[in-house]
Amino acid sequence: KPLNDFIGEKHVVVTAFIFGALHNCLYGLATTKSIIYIGVAIGALTGMSFPTISAIKSNNVAEHEQGRIQGALYSLSSLASALGPASLRFVYHLTKDNDYPGPGTMFLFAALLYLSA
Repeated sequence: KPLNDFIGEKHVVVTAFIFGALHNCLYGLATTKSIIYIGVAIGALTGMSFPTISAIKSNNVAEHEQGRIQGALYSLSSLASALGPASLRFVYHLTKDNDYPGPGTMFLFAALLYLSA
């Protein structure tokens, strides 16, 4: 809530997505465990995005449409939860035998998805 008050909801979502892209880049390019730990810490900040998106959507629709908008939002979340791992597995399969970053390419692909959102 303090961050929402300080920079606004839209900027919280942008910030969370930037942190998501950064943590995926760190995972994809990591050469040591310490970089992974830093990525985990930064990745925790991406959790701000879904509640903030939910709040933005619910604040911009009429009261009688709240159920529809929340249903649509959770439907998109479910779809992403199904398609995300499948697409990352596909990228991993294509790049696992390549040189650096090799298997980490799937995390770089995920970072690209964060930045494109």
